[in-house]
Amino acid sequence: MPFQTSAEERTQTFQSNLSIYEQTVKNLKTEMTAHVKGHITSAARNKVFGDKLGTIGRREHFEQLKTVFASVSKVVQGVAEARLEFLGDGASQGGAALLSRLDSTKAGVVDPTKRLLADRASKVKAVDKEVKAFEAAKSKAGKSAAAAITKQAKAAAKQGVDPPTTTPSAASLSAQSSVHMPESLLDARDALRHTDSLVDDTLGRYEEERVVDVQLFLEDFVRREMAWHARALELLTPLVGEVRGVDAKGAMEDFFKKVEEVEETEKDAMLAEAEKKKRESMAEGEG
Repeated sequence: MPFQTSAEERTQTFQSNLSIYEQTVKNLKTEMTAHVKGHITSAARNKVFGDKLGTIGRREHFEQLKTVFASVSKVVQGVAEARLEFLGDGASQGGAALLSRLDSTKAGVVDPTKRLLADRASKVKAVDKEVKAFEAAKSKAGKSAAAAITKQAKAAAKQGVDPPTTTPSAASLSAQSSVHMPESLLDARDALRHTDSLVDDTLGRYEEERVVDVQLFLEDFVRREMAWHARALELLTPLVGEVRGVDAKGAMEDFFKKVEEVEETEKDAMLAEAEKKKRESMAEGEG
């Protein structure tokens, strides 16, 4: 598409946008790295918590509740594994994949564009250098021609003859116009025009590529968060019914039964002790 702005203005706008995007990628990398580490840390804590729930449950005397503790312990650790799988250190399936997307957009979009703009900057410097050299050569030729006319005019005045018909300023302009533009300047300008064309071609492609990269990154992140939470719900949901299914009245009956068993055992022990003492007393009487 034809542009209404100059190549220099377009390049400055491009450079500004690129700098902002480069900082965006850098910030996203920093925050996502911290986010992934947070998931890894939380998963480790979840695993410890799940293990402790299992230990607590093993001390429970009501078998049904003990079973529920074991189930919750297993699910909590399963949720931790899911966290690692989708957002932790699960290689291509984990948070590393998100970080690699940011590395890819830096390597595939930011860095090549920075190199192109740096190349253009060097081409601009080369043109400026050649222009200065050309202008210096023209100035030197002009000064030399003006000085020659001035010298001729002074000589004519001394000799009493007519002065030169050309003025020093006219001679200077004529001499400057006769200095041909060097091939090096023509080559530098051609190189800059070629690079400007590359910059213009890259403008639209760059914007589309960076937006697509950010889209894919954000969508991947959202899907991974959804997948982790969906897996957590999948694992946790059955626990609700299992926990609610614990029979509190059954626990009470079981407890009473154990109490009665203890009382019966203690009663039997007391009777046995009394019988033992009776036999010992009778044996002493016979003796």
